[in-house]
Amino acid sequence: MYEASVESLREILMQNCMLKIDPSTIGEETPLFGPEGVGLDSLDALQIVIAVEKRYGIAIGDPNTAKDALQSLGVLRDWIQKRLPPQAV
Repeated sequence: MYEASVESLREILMQNCMLKIDPSTIGEETPLFGPEGVGLDSLDALQIVIAVEKRYGIAIGDPNTAKDALQSLGVLRDWIQKRLPPQAV
C-alpha cells in the first residue's frame, strides 16, 4: 500500500492527465478544476478516480464524493488518508 502524499498524487496527475501547466507549480491548495487552477476536466477526473482506486484500493463511488475529494491535492490526500487502514498510513 502506498502512502498518500501531495507528491504521490502529483505523480498520479502527471501519469494520467493532460496537464496544461508545469506539475511542479501544483501546490497542496491549487484547485484541480477551473481556469484559476490546474484546469482539469471530467475525463481527467475519471482518470484520477481510477488511478486512486488502483494505487490505494479506495473507490470514489459517486460524483458527489468525487467532487468533494478532488478539490485539490491536499483535500484528496486527506480524503484518502481517512480511508486507509491504520497500519497502511
